[in-house]
Amino acid sequence: MRIALTGGSGFVGSHLLQKLVSEGHEVRVLVRENSDTRLLNRLGVKLVYGDVTNRKSLPNLVNGADIIYHLAANIYTGTPDKFWKVNYYGTRNVLETCLHRDFQRLVFTSTVTVMGSISNPLANESYPYSPTSPYEKSKCEAEKLVLRYHKKFDVPVTVVRPAVVYGPRNMYHLKLYRWIRKGGFLIGSMNNLVHLSYIENLLGGITLAAEKPKAMGEVYIIAYEKPISWRRYVHLVAKAIGVNPRDGQVPLWTVKAVGHLSDFTSWMFGTNPLLTSGWVEDLTKNFAYDISKARRDLGYDPKVTLKEGISRTIGWYRRNGYLR
Repeated sequence: MRIALTGGSGFVGSHLLQKLVSEGHEVRVLVRENSDTRLLNRLGVKLVYGDVTNRKSLPNLVNGADIIYHLAANIYTGTPDKFWKVNYYGTRNVLETCLHRDFQRLVFTSTVTVMGSISNPLANESYPYSPTSPYEKSKCEAEKLVLRYHKKFDVPVTVVRPAVVYGPRNMYHLKLYRWIRKGGFLIGSMNNLVHLSYIENLLGGITLAAEKPKAMGEVYIIAYEKPISWRRYVHLVAKAIGVNPRDGQVPLWTVKAVGHLSDFTSWMFGTNPLLTSGWVEDLTKNFAYDISKARRDLGYDPKVTLKEGISRTIGWYRRNGYLR
């Protein structure tokens, strides 16, 4: 099958790319001129140089494709304008390029955070939109746009909303794992709920969304069967690393101040933040979901358990010298 992929050099995209190549698909990947293409070159995929913000570069990617996976997004850094430029207008460019072309499915990777924090867990796909950060707002409007193009122009789409994704090569969870390894304190009580998705499980959900006829025009949450408290997650990681978690707590106001300062320095200098106000929110509110729709329609089954996923992730960090 002929596959077109945006975001192939990112964490989720690179794992999806490996899966597609291993299954024998012919894959084309959109890459920017300054992208690290070492993995892509090793896999032997066709590189299409361009950017989702440049519509003229997209026909060479999607022409003749059977399936289009749109994963490219700005997630962590930059001004609000940059989030909108990539996440919303970049998605619009992909949709416009796909108009009047014959292909089977466009899978758009959204995020569960378009629903904001969940006041009454568990939330399913019908839970109202309630984004708060520039990233969440831009992804929310992009998701709405994708669904409008399906209804108005009959573009064959499916939307996937991953929960918090972790696994090998995730350099943002590495910060958490290092913090736990060093005996970092808990932030507040951390008894609120987080819903995780191991990368391999997520890939299964994404590819099923491209295959199932029933998924046309639908939205699916992809995560583990149940959420877990942040406290429990920290304890599981600590046990797997081989350290005792510290039960002392850092006052929440202190961490919030650090998060806002980190937001500001990231905006000023374009650097990756050590901590963001959004991440602090994630550590203090509930994010918990119902995946029964994905199970029913897609046959989705998160086979890699949380403990196994944590073990694999720590193993990769250690093998590559990121965690001792």
